[in-house]
Amino acid sequence: MLPLTSSSGRLAVALAGAVLLAVAAAGCDAGPTVTPPITPGTSGDPREVVIVAKDYSFIPSPVDLVPGETVIFQVVNGGLVTHEAVVGPMPVQDAWEAAEAPTASAPPGPTAQVSVPPELAGLRIVVTSGERKDVPWTVPISAATDPGGWFVGCHIPGHWAAGMVVPVRFVGPDGAPLRTREPLATPGVGTDGTLRAPVWAGSSAASR
Repeated sequence: MLPLTSSSGRLAVALAGAVLLAVAAAGCDAGPTVTPPITPGTSGDPREVVIVAKDYSFIPSPVDLVPGETVIFQVVNGGLVTHEAVVGPMPVQDAWEAAEAPTASAPPGPTAQVSVPPELAGLRIVVTSGERKDVPWTVPISAATDPGGWFVGCHIPGHWAAGMVVPVRFVGPDGAPLRTREPLATPGVGTDGTLRAPVWAGSSAASR
């Protein structure tokens, strides 16, 4: 290996040191993640919430929302395949998973048109590779009280099973999480192929 005598070499060493310090600091911080104060969005001044879809994950995790606020979801697809962001509680996630499952055998081409009953629709935003969509939406005021919690999931066949789901964390304007039952684990797919809900303290897993 050549000695690091050039300015670029010294810069590389400095950057590596900075990364190591950041990792060490993260390892020492065992406390809970703190959400900065949030100014809830309104219909006249919605708050921007950016969600990046990748192959096969979402950023950020969790997604912080204030019940009753109006937001503009900016969903960006940074992956190579089509993704979607379905926002809603577990019954909504179940409905879209069931509705989209038959499209797994569809020929290549545009995303197949599917639908669910209006009461189970939640919010669904489909984005192709490299695409960004901005969608305004008002968070239901009672969302934080829904049993089972809320999630952002992708139900393009196989994507949920690959782990493409993150929780929604409902917070107050001060950024403090609201009193809701927290799942012990992110929902996934059971060994029998069924969509599995979160496991709650004091209860067993509910297979859907």
